[in-house]
Amino acid sequence: MRQKYMFIVLSFCALSWPLGLHAQETARVYQGFTGGMVLHAGYLSGIDASAPVTPQGLTTGIGGALRVNLGKLLRVGIDGYVSTLSSNYSDARSVLSDGSYIRTGSGGLLADLCWRQSKWWPYIGFGVGGGSMKGLYILDGSQDDWAPESNAVYNKQSFFYLSPYLGTDFCLTPRVHLTFKVDWMLTVHDGALLKPSGPRGYFGFMFCH
Repeated sequence: MRQKYMFIVLSFCALSWPLGLHAQETARVYQGFTGGMVLHAGYLSGIDASAPVTPQGLTTGIGGALRVNLGKLLRVGIDGYVSTLSSNYSDARSVLSDGSYIRTGSGGLLADLCWRQSKWWPYIGFGVGGGSMKGLYILDGSQDDWAPESNAVYNKQSFFYLSPYLGTDFCLTPRVHLTFKVDWMLTVHDGALLKPSGPRGYFGFMFCH
């Protein structure tokens, strides 16, 4: 486990170091910031065979990001998101009752290269961070009463991740942008039942200064 965590840190430093040199060579390093709220969606599937159910389906959520523009290309910042896979998903083994869910929260550091053109700002980069996943699996029950559920499972686990991404901003005005992004979350957690790995898409507004 320690070797994997060290790999994540070294990977982030390896990309940030040459990008930082580029920023230092620019006469004016700080060139404003961008930040805003973003909706996102992804697909979640895959779990250990010993678990009561194999959830799969569309996850949706909301979050945001804040980046500082350094030099002509480099941007660094932070982001955070919460996404949920709602109840009534099923597989060949069982069907989950209303109230079941899997909720993932994640956040970390960002570094990307952004080509700030007149109308379009394409960018490519990656993020590194951590998060937690909470799952409530109600295998037989009802939300219509206050009776305790005897056949339910609750699970919570943490993870680290890398997420390479690419996207573009469209400048509605110099201060307001639409942003479109896709990434691929790569999680690191030994022994985890469910890892939130896979593609995600993002759409939202960015406010620039």
